Amino acid sequence: MAGLVLFFGMAGGVEWIVIAIVAIIFLFGAAKVPQLARSFGQAMGEFKKARREADLNYKKFEESVAGSEEEIPKAKAKVAAKTKGEDVNIKEVAAYMGIDTGGKTEEELKEEVQAKLDSSSKSD
Repeated sequence: MAGLVLFFGMAGGVEWIVIAIVAIIFLFGAAKVPQLARSFGQAMGEFKKARREADLNYKKFEESVAGSEEEIPKAKAKVAAKTKGEDVNIKEVAAYMGIDTGGKTEEELKEEVQAKLDSSSKSD
């Protein structure tokens, strides 16, 4: 008994691997060992594949967050400009309201848009 305690007390990494292999052979039999090793290898492959996919998805997420952080100030500036009346294409507004824009200046279009807005607010 003292010999076993002494042996296990001095067992290093290689000895533990040999002990584990012998124990597996005793528990499952020699015919099942290759099947167990194959299953273990497939499980490790699936784990590594899932980890690579998770890393890739995480990197894509980081890039999308970083991209949106850069776009937010631009979007805010664009909204602020539109609320101030800058950057608004009067021709697009007039066309949306059903006003013929052909051959008219911006001032004429502004007057027609204003007139249409006034007439629609009076009819409400």
